Amino acid sequence: MLRFLTSRLAVALLLLAAGAISGHALAAPPEPVTAGDLEITGYWAKTMLPGQPSGGGYFTVTNKGGEPDRLMSVSSGAAGMVELHKMEVVNDVMTMRPIEGPLEIPAGGSVELEPGGTHLMFMHVSEPFKQGATVAITLEFEKAGKVAIALPVKKSAAE
Repeated sequence: MLRFLTSRLAVALLLLAAGAISGHALAAPPEPVTAGDLEITGYWAKTMLPGQPSGGGYFTVTNKGGEPDRLMSVSSGAAGMVELHKMEVVNDVMTMRPIEGPLEIPAGGSVELEPGGTHLMFMHVSEPFKQGATVAITLEFEKAGKVAIALPVKKSAAE
């Protein structure tokens, strides 16, 4: 009898684990946001540690039009300031610096903001971003205008 219960328990645990894994893997990405010729996909913000004053945000913007557009500014009520930053390795040293001027989105091309590369930097954050919450941002493009997006807060892009 004990062997039967143990095997049933093992099967039940395996089914629960499989459901959790498949449910996690099948989590739908956020819906694309369209503004003019631009489509914004894969947007999210990274969870932050308690007391951490800055955080990161990411997305991909694709320009389906025949002319370039430019991301002029980003704002959020969740941070005192939002900047575009770029991380790169220079002489075996990782550096991160603000991007000067607007970010060009080429005609027929895409720009990806991602961890370890170009990204949003939320500075002077009053409340650290917690998993499951959202961070409201406004992107202002030269041609497509203002776009409001709610970035889901996650530990990684895969969640």
